Amino acid sequence: MNIGRPVPRASSGSQEAYAPELLYATFNQDYGCFAIGTQSGFRIFNSDPYKEKMRREFKDGGIGIVAMLYRSNYLAFVGGGRNPRFPPNRVMLWDDASSNIVAELEFRSDVLNVQLQRERIVVVLRNKCIICSLEAKPRHLHAFETADNDRGALAISGGSQSSILAFPGRQKGHIQIVDLQSCPRTSRPLRLDRRSIGPGRTAAAAFLLIQV
Repeated sequence: MNIGRPVPRASSGSQEAYAPELLYATFNQDYGCFAIGTQSGFRIFNSDPYKEKMRREFKDGGIGIVAMLYRSNYLAFVGGGRNPRFPPNRVMLWDDASSNIVAELEFRSDVLNVQLQRERIVVVLRNKCIICSLEAKPRHLHAFETADNDRGALAISGGSQSSILAFPGRQKGHIQIVDLQSCPRTSRPLRLDRRSIGPGRTAAAAFLLIQV
């Protein structure tokens, strides 16, 4: 489940008025952990009991998006904050066991969301959802056009054997439900279900629909 970037309160005037270091927050696939991106690195916490498990501080910039792969040593980063550690149009696959970048994906526009599966990397741009293979040299598998998605709305099923995605459709007020297992690797999805929802409810509705 993606929590995303904190939204400033109307009375605060800016994000820095109440959360000067927090840039992003997200749970892992089974909700047992969550990660946050900060102006100087990232941190990982156990959900229950609540406890900080680890943190990494970088001298040269912040992490605007962080995605976990269950409790493994692999994470995905996108730079962010006042001084981004990485360019905002690149996804960096990080191996925390070696503290090194092991793979990199570059796009023509800023990355707004990233989610990891055991075999896939799902990347959200403003008008596109892109799926790549999770390996040392990631391969492009699928691309789906969307309506304007400036918040990077995306929901992905949490089961290790499941591959259901939900994200905005091409028309405002619609979402797309895609089963990646039924998609040919080089063509459009075979099964596409669009369901109408009210404006402004895309992310919440997508999460609910894939639980059915």
